[in-house]
Amino acid sequence: MQLALRIEEDRDHRELLALRTWLNRSDDLRGRAGLAPQGPLSPGDMGAGLDLINVVLANGIALGSLVTAVATWRATRPGRPAVRIEVNGVTVTVDTDDPETITRVTEALRGDGSAADS
Repeated sequence: MQLALRIEEDRDHRELLALRTWLNRSDDLRGRAGLAPQGPLSPGDMGAGLDLINVVLANGIALGSLVTAVATWRATRPGRPAVRIEVNGVTVTVDTDDPETITRVTEALRGDGSAADS
């Protein structure tokens, strides 16, 4: 399963860099997720690429771990930036750490429920 993660209003890419680092260090994702930056990812870099992180998950179980890791990362950040996750034409926004909402987001990304921003 391939996903794209984006952070709105992150002009200098600091939050995207921080999220990529957080996900790379996540024990729950180790061996279950491959992360590849797309586009310029160093503060001050210029380029024509998209500003996102491509994630390839080994299985559907890892999707729940990814969404939980994103929600946990948000809780550590000042301003708690919203993270958009896109997979197979479905886009959801993680802008909460409410467990029920995180479950709905995961189900929407899996295709188990209706896709709606949280």
